[in-house]
Amino acid sequence: MKRQIGTILAVAALASFSVAGSASAATYQVRAGDTLWKIATSHGMTVEQLMAQNGLTSTWIYPGQTLTIPGATRQYVVQPSDTMWLISRKFGVSLDALVRANPHIADPSNIWAGLIVNIPPIPSRPASFADGVFPLPANRYKMIEDNYGDARDWSANGPVERSHEGVDILADKWTPVYSVLDGTVVNYGWNEYGGWRLTVQTDDSTAFYYAHLAGYADGIAKGVKVRKGQLIGYVGNTGYGPVGTEGKFETHLHFGIYKTNRSPWTTIDPYPYLLWWEYRSQ
Repeated sequence: MKRQIGTILAVAALASFSVAGSASAATYQVRAGDTLWKIATSHGMTVEQLMAQNGLTSTWIYPGQTLTIPGATRQYVVQPSDTMWLISRKFGVSLDALVRANPHIADPSNIWAGLIVNIPPIPSRPASFADGVFPLPANRYKMIEDNYGDARDWSANGPVERSHEGVDILADKWTPVYSVLDGTVVNYGWNEYGGWRLTVQTDDSTAFYYAHLAGYADGIAKGVKVRKGQLIGYVGNTGYGPVGTEGKFETHLHFGIYKTNRSPWTTIDPYPYLLWWEYRSQ
């Protein structure tokens, strides 16, 4: 009897210990458009670390390939009353980031006790713009994927391959869009690629770009100063044609960051900044 009681207590103790040790590595399934740099950046590590963990001798990867993510990612054993949202609150990460870290879970709304869930690391604080706000309201957008640099080919004169200069955040039409930081509107109106778009100069060398909008907030015009968190427009799917063209793609906000202290302006990947702003907004 004593032995049975001891066994029961041991099992109960193991069940209550729901966070696995840090030695356990998470897995990630490569998606179309992924690069090692994108995957490493989103998991707070270097390309070299990711290659070493997976025994890779080149940066070539393919969709469907499974990679292990070392160190920073923790694992959690789902408890009977858990949901993915409750787990995200428990560990202080966004639901979006939690879902991204668990591609092996086909339906995030259907999890069960005993399932292993990867807990993503807290995003790295960027060296600049760390006090920005996420441009869309919490729980009003879908997955963020780092599609910066992906191939695009639409042009008014027929397909011409070019590089995607921002990150797309999927959301329903008319979802509010907020200014990430204080700034001045320097471009406003129609662009055949970006549709109804807005460019806000945030400092002497940087501008934030919001595109494919369904419309603008009242009072938005070129030269107007906007404040961090101010409503500036609404998500849409305008662009890829003459004024008024819409419906050529899924509704989303295209968000870009441009360095304006050179000619022509050059882009940087906004994904690490978006992850940080998303984390701060939780």
